[in-house]
Amino acid sequence: MDNIDVARIFDEIADILELKDENRFRIRSYRRAARVVRDMPDAVKSLLEAGELTSVQGIGSSLAEKIEEIVNTGTCRFCEDLKEDPLYSLTALLSVPGVGPKLAVKLKREAGVASVDDLEQAAREGRIRSIEGMGEKLEEKILKGIEQYRRNVGRFKVSDALAYAEAIVKTLGAIKGVSRIDIAGSLRRMRETIGDIDILVISRSSHEIMDAFTSMGNVTDVLARGETKSSVILGSGIQVDLRILPASDYGAAMHYFTGSQDHNVAMRDRAKRMGLKISEYGVFDVKGDERRGDEAANRRGGEREKDVFKLVGLPFIPPELRENSGEIEAAEKGTLPKLIEPRHIKGDLHLHTDASDGRNSIAEMAHQGREMGYKYIGITDHSKSLRIAGGLDEVELGEHIKAIRAANRKVSGIEILAGIEVDILPDGRLDIADEVLAECDIVIAAIHSRFNMPRDEMTGRIIKGISNANVHVLAHPTGRLINERDPYEVDLEKVMAAAHEHKIALELSAHPDRLDLKDSHCRAAREAGVKVCINTDSHADRQMLNMRFGVATARRGWLEPGDVINTYPLAKLKRFLSRQGR
Repeated sequence: MDNIDVARIFDEIADILELKDENRFRIRSYRRAARVVRDMPDAVKSLLEAGELTSVQGIGSSLAEKIEEIVNTGTCRFCEDLKEDPLYSLTALLSVPGVGPKLAVKLKREAGVASVDDLEQAAREGRIRSIEGMGEKLEEKILKGIEQYRRNVGRFKVSDALAYAEAIVKTLGAIKGVSRIDIAGSLRRMRETIGDIDILVISRSSHEIMDAFTSMGNVTDVLARGETKSSVILGSGIQVDLRILPASDYGAAMHYFTGSQDHNVAMRDRAKRMGLKISEYGVFDVKGDERRGDEAANRRGGEREKDVFKLVGLPFIPPELRENSGEIEAAEKGTLPKLIEPRHIKGDLHLHTDASDGRNSIAEMAHQGREMGYKYIGITDHSKSLRIAGGLDEVELGEHIKAIRAANRKVSGIEILAGIEVDILPDGRLDIADEVLAECDIVIAAIHSRFNMPRDEMTGRIIKGISNANVHVLAHPTGRLINERDPYEVDLEKVMAAAHEHKIALELSAHPDRLDLKDSHCRAAREAGVKVCINTDSHADRQMLNMRFGVATARRGWLEPGDVINTYPLAKLKRFLSRQGR
């Protein structure tokens, strides 16, 4: 079982315990364990075998025993016992934004709601508003939440899908006779959510690899098993398709199964105009029959993916750009962007420590940054409006800045910038005094409350906040949580215009729950001349590894290194952050 499977079971336990109104500290321990396991860079199985699992912060002996049970058996007896409770049927309701455990139980008891379909019917019939303590607005909110839920059902965050796919690639890639194995599909394009996983293989041992694939420990259903293609469903519900291909077709197949469909159609149309035909089997003259596999097919190529593009007169187009959104035209004109790569990132400027709601010290975050090859990091804990997250007031921030400066003197090989994630209040003011903000190296402004403000008011609120001369970056600009919370209403075009005027960078939060800015926003920012800052918003040192998702989203948004301020050398970054330099 993978880390993500263990985390999923712990979250399920926490859901049921919440519905049963059990001890909140017990619930919190399972939620925290789920986050810790999900964020682990190492497999829980490896830590278990090394006897190091209980050394991980947040994993005590009781949780370690359950992890061992899950790894060894694929299930957890405690979780299975909890599922016997009648309230377990309500866990699906918790996936509807706006429906918490107490509301779910109340709806069950007073309106007979036991499923999302029941909930929708009750809301449409006006039965929810008649329940004491509820009303028409809650009913409308629930219907909106159901609409969002149905849009997202069956979609998996890119981080979760990638964790499954990489584990499968590692397992199958170790089988003798496998000469190549790759992830394809929308996951290779690094879309923010994934419907299913495609994996392509070149192998001489099809029987062995299909046996291994269909008998993996987290497979709950085998949809099909063949010599060249098999499909399975994992415990999380995600479908994985595996295809074995001859080396001669592999490049064409990688192009075809990477997609997108719109990109492939545009490529086929281009090929047709040139007297060619592109398919998963290769590139052919139109008079040939590619399925015959002989010289009569007039095969032109297909072993290498780059040759598919070359044969239609194009340079290689990176997978992240293949959405038929202008990439073919840009390739034809020679104007494809030189996309940002992970190696270009020189620092992470949005990090939390145990001074607020983070799990690690300043020095530990710096050590992680140094391990990743960074030249600098920014410590930006929460400000006082988020007291629930240990937010700092002016006095506490002043002391924290001193602590950061002291840590910077002690930790070698990396610069530690002192900062704050300051709240933009509903009236647009910042919740920390200007004279204290002026002491910071970096100030990141953010919205953490009143997400339901009207569009014009929210837009004005944000513009006023980033107009403050102390602000350098606007954090997670739309406030969305993927598959959980829709973005708040805001006119991003006006926000970008204000960001350009005040020389403010917009954050691309690399946290896979956010990816905010999203890809299309990144492209719009680039076209508007607005700089982007890719940050992880990490609350633990190993969460900094999420930078890969931010870079992938930036690539999907056509960003080059020069568009992103944390690709700058330290001296250039400091010029950007200085009020004089802006």
